Amino acid sequence: MTDRASHYLTLENLASKSVGIADLFKTEPKRLERFVMREGPLRADFSKQAISENALDALLAFAARCDLEEWRAKLFAGEKVNTSEDRAVLHMALRGVGGSKTHQKQVKDMRKTLAKFADKIRSEGKFKNIVHIGIGGSDLGPRLVADAFEASAEQSLTLRFAENVDGASVNDATAGLKPKDTLAIVVSKSFGTQETKMNGEAVCAWLGKFASTNMIAVTANRAGAEDFGIAADKIFDFWDWVGGRYSVWSAVGLSLQIAYGPKVFDAFLKGAAKMDTHFRDQPLQENLPVMMALTGIWNRNVLGFTSQAIIPYARRIRKFSAFLQQLEMESNGKRITRGGKDAGLTCPIIWGDEGTNGQHAFFQWLHQGTPGAPVDFIAVLKDHEARPTHHAALLANCFAQSEALMLGKPEYKVREEMEERADMDAIAPQKTFPGNRPSTTITLDELSPFALGHLIALYEHKVFVQGVIWDVNSFDQWGVQLGKVLASTILDEMETGEAGDHDPSTSALMGLVK
Repeated sequence: MTDRASHYLTLENLASKSVGIADLFKTEPKRLERFVMREGPLRADFSKQAISENALDALLAFAARCDLEEWRAKLFAGEKVNTSEDRAVLHMALRGVGGSKTHQKQVKDMRKTLAKFADKIRSEGKFKNIVHIGIGGSDLGPRLVADAFEASAEQSLTLRFAENVDGASVNDATAGLKPKDTLAIVVSKSFGTQETKMNGEAVCAWLGKFASTNMIAVTANRAGAEDFGIAADKIFDFWDWVGGRYSVWSAVGLSLQIAYGPKVFDAFLKGAAKMDTHFRDQPLQENLPVMMALTGIWNRNVLGFTSQAIIPYARRIRKFSAFLQQLEMESNGKRITRGGKDAGLTCPIIWGDEGTNGQHAFFQWLHQGTPGAPVDFIAVLKDHEARPTHHAALLANCFAQSEALMLGKPEYKVREEMEERADMDAIAPQKTFPGNRPSTTITLDELSPFALGHLIALYEHKVFVQGVIWDVNSFDQWGVQLGKVLASTILDEMETGEAGDHDPSTSALMGLVK
C-alpha cells in the first residue's frame, strides 16, 4: 500500500467520526477564523466544507509529506516540473514573478512589444473589429477575460472569436463585418491545430486582398506561421514554458490589449502576480490555493464526490466553469503518476453555469440528488451594472443557496408546514432536503481586471497543488492527441473515398457522409 493510500484511510477514519457541517460551527468556535481567508480583493469562505479542524491539520501534514513546498520552490525557480515534456512551467513569469533573469528579460521585451503594437492599432483607427482565432487555451482564456473586462473597462474595438471547426463559428465571427477594417489574429502555440488552421484559412479567404495586411499570428512556432503565409514582422512569439491553458497572460492576450488597452491588461497581470507571491511566500496553513486544493482532495479522495460545480453569480464571468474545465481536467485528468503507477482517484468532473440560471435547472440535483456535488459559489460585491435591486437579489440568492445546501430541511419541519395535507405521509419525505452538502463561497470586492487576475491565478495554483498530491504531471495533455490523430485519418479517408481499417460502427458512420 502506498503512503498516499494509507493516508487516505487515515483521513476516512476522521471523516467517519465527523459531525454535520452545521454542527462544526458549534464544536469549533474559531471555525470562521480558521476557514475564512482573505487575500487582496478576494475572500474565500471554506467554513461550509464538510471538514473539521483536525482533518484539515491531517491534510496539511499529508501535503507536507508529499513534498509540496519543494515542488513549489521548483516551480518558481523555473526547474523542469513538466517531466514528460522536459519543460519548465513559468506562466507566473509572464506576470513578473519567478523564473531566471533570461525569462524575465524575455517577458519584459515581449510586454513592451505587445503594448507598443496595441497602442499603435488603437491610435491609428484603421481597424474597428478584431477576429480572434484559436481553440482551447488560445480561446477559453481570452474569451472569459473579454467578457469580464466589460464590467469595468471600455472596449475600443469589437472583439469576436472563432474557435470551433463547425463552420458556424467562423461565420458568426465574421458576420456583418467588413474585411478592410477587421484585424484577424491567429493564435496557436503549435500552429498545427486543425481547427485553428481551418478557421485561419477561412478568414484569410474572407479578407481577400486585405489578408496580407490584416492578419497577424501569435505562436511558439514562428516557422509554421510563416509557412501559413503570415509575414515575419506580424508574428508575436511565446515560449514552450507557457502551457496553452496558462497562456492568456502571454501574447495570446494581444486581442485583449488591443480591444481594452495595455493598461487594463497590465492590471490583470498585477492581480495574478499578487496571488503568485501569496502562494509562493505563505506557509501552507495560511495559503489560499493550498486550502482550496486540500478541501478538493478531501471531497474527492475521502468523501468520494465525482464532480465539482462552479457557479459564478456574475454574468460577466459566466464562462468561468468552461475555462476551469480545461484548466483542471486537462491538467489533472490523469490516471498515471509521474512514476508510471496507477494514480487512483484524481480530478473530478468540473461543470456549472451562471446563477441564478442553474437554480432553475440542475440545483434540484444539487439539493436532493445522489450524491450531489461540492459547489464553489463566486460572487462580486460591487454592482457594476447600475441595477442595485437586481444585484441585491443576485447576492441574496447566492448566499441562500450555500446555506440551504448545508442546513437542508428535515422531515419534521416539512410536516409542521403540511399539517392539513391528507397525503402528508407520502409527500413529506419527498419535500425533505438532506443538507450537509459542502460548498465554498468566494467573493470579489469588485470585478476589476486586477481582481479577475487574482481569481484565475488562485485556481491555477490550486491545480498545481492537487497535481503534486496526486503525483501526476499537471502540465502535459497526451490524452488530447489520440482522437485528433484518428480524426485526421478519417478526414483523409472521407475525402479520398478510401476504406480504412475501422470498427463496424465507425465505418457505418463514415458511410453516412458518403
